[in-house]
Amino acid sequence: MAQIDVANGVERLKPSGPSRTTAWDLQRRRLTLTLMAPPMAVMVLLFAAPILVLVWMSFGGGSADADPFAGYQALLQPVYLRLLGFTLQLALTTTLICALLAYPIAYLMVNIESRFTQWMAITLFIALWLSFLARTFSWIIILQRRGVVNNFLVGTGITDQPLQLVYNKLGVYIGMVHILLPFMVITLIPAMKAIDPAYVRAALSLGAAPAKVFRQIYLPLSLPGLVAGSMLVFTLAFGFFITPAILGGGRAPTIVLAIRDQIQQLGNLQLAAATSMVLLVICLALLIAYDRVSGVDKLYDRGGR
Repeated sequence: MAQIDVANGVERLKPSGPSRTTAWDLQRRRLTLTLMAPPMAVMVLLFAAPILVLVWMSFGGGSADADPFAGYQALLQPVYLRLLGFTLQLALTTTLICALLAYPIAYLMVNIESRFTQWMAITLFIALWLSFLARTFSWIIILQRRGVVNNFLVGTGITDQPLQLVYNKLGVYIGMVHILLPFMVITLIPAMKAIDPAYVRAALSLGAAPAKVFRQIYLPLSLPGLVAGSMLVFTLAFGFFITPAILGGGRAPTIVLAIRDQIQQLGNLQLAAATSMVLLVICLALLIAYDRVSGVDKLYDRGGR
């Protein structure tokens, strides 16, 4: 039943009471709850619960004798600040190098159809399938003093003696760029594929230079993919453990390696939990900053549309 509502000189029909819930609505709600229950339970058990436990442990884990803020206060020591600074530098540098290398690779794979680009795609996916550990140890064989690279440099006379390419920071950078580069490429490819070629053709037909078309049309449209890939690579690099531990040889200590020492050598679980929470907060701050500037929803957008 409806009533005549006279407001501001306009007559409108409005329902006389609350809308009735039909059998179809109830069935749809039950189906939605049934489908959402398993993934929500998995999210709570595997993601939310461990984080809550970590927060609880970082404040002493309920121990009456422990200072709840001792873990966070210990992180203000110069040694941990240096480790955190180097870890940020490592993650940022790795992300920048991956972006510079991945962008032309993804561009070629998207815009040029040839057997070469097909082999590039096959090589990319093979690299993703291989174990991080196996790929990291392979770099020891390649970069060691009697490895392929040093044999080539000495054999061609470029250097008189083998260079120290592994068990230092250089080896860590090489290994991390190699491992994380495919993640940047596979994030860029969908964004570039979604760009309508008509935009580029229209700009070129109107007389714009190729460099200007790339700078003002192609690059902005592919920017969401580039930013999403950068965030993915930075987050992975920030918490990377295997490659710095193996290729660094103790000469490239990161804050993640410090967590291992806090647990295995110091036995200080509160400090390790506090350090882990700081890493988590930094990654969340990066995500929130991106959401404020550009919007997280654009990570799932297509070619900036």
